[in-house]
Amino acid sequence: MSRTHLPSRAILALLLAFTAASTALAHPTAQEDRARAVSSRLIAPCCYQQTLDVHESELATALRAEIASRLRAGESPAQVEDSLVERYGERVRAVPRDHDTRAHVLVLVALAMLVAAGLLGRAMRRWSRWEGAVPVAAPAPSKDRDAWDERLDAELRALDEA
Repeated sequence: MSRTHLPSRAILALLLAFTAASTALAHPTAQEDRARAVSSRLIAPCCYQQTLDVHESELATALRAEIASRLRAGESPAQVEDSLVERYGERVRAVPRDHDTRAHVLVLVALAMLVAAGLLGRAMRRWSRWEGAVPVAAPAPSKDRDAWDERLDAELRALDEA
């Protein structure tokens, strides 16, 4: 083995190690997903402002660690959530029990898309009618002159002479 290939192999090995590490960090495990799901359904009991998954306080950090360790120990997400609700009261729930708001969001988005499609179709029908419309001819100029025509002509002549 020549010495010139050693550094390139070492660089390749480092790149593979970094790729594997970044892939492991980018794809959380199922356990981490379950812990994040539980902590996103509970509000931090220190201030009742944010959910546990985003709140930064000592209590929120401790509760996130407790949730993760209890899930690793084999408790179900519902058991962990219920025990924290018993400890801090029903106010700690960010989402009511067994209520998934994602389904409602999907229904609302689908309804909004249907309304938008209907409005767009209506506008397209109107625009297509306008394209085929016969233009209205301007009225033919009258050959009769009145006092207003004479006055306008006089004012225009005065402006031209000035």
